Order: sequence, then structure tokens, then C-alpha cells
Amino acid sequence: MKFLYRSYVALGDSLTEGLGDFNFGSNRDGCGWADRLAHLLAEQSKLAGEDFHFANLALRGSKMRAILTAQLEDTIKLRPDLVTIMAGNNDLSTPRWRHHELRALLRGAIERLLNEGSHVVIANALNPVHLRMFKPMARRAKIMTKLIEGVAAEYGIPVLDMFGMQEFAKLEYWCEDMVHFSGHGHIKIANKAANLLGLDYNHAESHEEDMQRPNRNAPHTMRWLILHVMPFIGRRIRGASSGDGLEPKHETYLQLAFAKQREVVSSDAIRVTSYVA
Repeated sequence: MKFLYRSYVALGDSLTEGLGDFNFGSNRDGCGWADRLAHLLAEQSKLAGEDFHFANLALRGSKMRAILTAQLEDTIKLRPDLVTIMAGNNDLSTPRWRHHELRALLRGAIERLLNEGSHVVIANALNPVHLRMFKPMARRAKIMTKLIEGVAAEYGIPVLDMFGMQEFAKLEYWCEDMVHFSGHGHIKIANKAANLLGLDYNHAESHEEDMQRPNRNAPHTMRWLILHVMPFIGRRIRGASSGDGLEPKHETYLQLAFAKQREVVSSDAIRVTSYVA
């Protein structure tokens, strides 16, 4: 028997906030893999005659400590049926992170959520091999993935396996800044999470040959360095975060019914539903 989730809270950083999604620049609501997953969950709840509530506490620039402390405390207050945790990717670029401290934080967070009755899904780390200059971080990503998967195994928590997704070696699944998923990437992750949860619906996906690939010629690479890499280095020097002064999208529950201009496909690929808020 499938579990019916009537409330869902997403914890994480910019990847869960939704940066890089098609319309994020004009309106971040509804953008990102977690928001897209929430709409699939809402579809499932609606068919069962139940309301569905969603909160996205993720905020760009957040490292694992912030996600598993401040975001966790806000989550506990909401008492959700389902919690997803995508944390640790911002820690990969820090000079040093203490393995045992992150493990203890993660174990403590999962224990608290399980004790509150929440179902928990945790994502492992991204494997940053889509750009040559990111490949030195691949070893750290593998270590982080091993840490996360080890803790998940202790508690029998399902793992959303981003590290093993071969699609993310392709530029089509990344936006122009090369560190956030494109809309196609967010859809891919949302569908993988939906399958992991045993949902009956997925978002319709484009064929790779129809996807727009970020341009990586010399002028575009120079533009990328100026617009994205240099500001990142500047923040690191100042000790600042890209999330400073910002608030999460949804700190309290938002009731979802249908998502405007979204398309979901039943798992047997027979029924296609376009749904409107």
C-alpha cells in the first residue's frame, strides 16, 4: 500500500530553492525540482480527496550546518509527512570540512525528523564532471556521497542518487552558470524523486536533442567568468553568502492543488494531465 503524503517540506540550498529553472529569474515560486515534486504529490493527494501543503525552506548559499540546524528547527514546527534533504554541495568548495561533525549533524537531524513521524528522503552529492575545471572536486563529492549514504543506511532512509545520474555529465542539464540545474535538470531530479517515492505521476521530459545546450565558446566562457565565477570568488573573499538578506520561498505551508501550465504523465504513460491552479 502506498503512503499518501499530505504535507512536504524541502530543506537545502540553491539547488532545492530552484535556481536555474526556466522561469526562476521572473518568479521563483513553482520553480525547482522540489516545487515540481510537490506538484506531483499534490496531484496524488487530490485524487485521494485530500488537501496538500508544501513549504520550501531552502536558501541559496546554505551549507550543511545551516540546513541541519536553522532549517531543521523550522521544519520540526511544521510536522510534515515528508521531508527531503539536499545538503553538502556548498561544503564541497570549502577548504576543509570536518567529516565527523557533518556526520553527527546529519544523524541528529534524521533522528529528530523520524521521531516526529516524518518520512525522510536524502540526496547524495552531485558528481561535478560536466566541466573540466570542476573535476578536482569529484573526489570530495565521492567522499560526501559516502558519508550521506552511510548515515542513510543506518536509519533505512531512501537516497536520491544524484551522484550516479549520468545525465548530469551533459551540459543540457545545467543552466548558464554551470552550477545549477537547468529546467530540464530540475524536471529530471523531480521525476527521479517521484519514482523513488512510488508516485503514479511524472513531469513530461524533453528529448535531449530538443534541449538547448549552454554555449561554451570563448566569448561565452569569458562572459561566464565575469558574471558567475568572479562574483563567487568575491563572496568567498568577503566571507559573504549569495543568500545573505534573502528569505526562503515558503517558510510556512502553501496549499497546493494544481500547478499552472505544468504537465504530468501517469506512470503507465496512458494519461496526460495539464493542470491549473
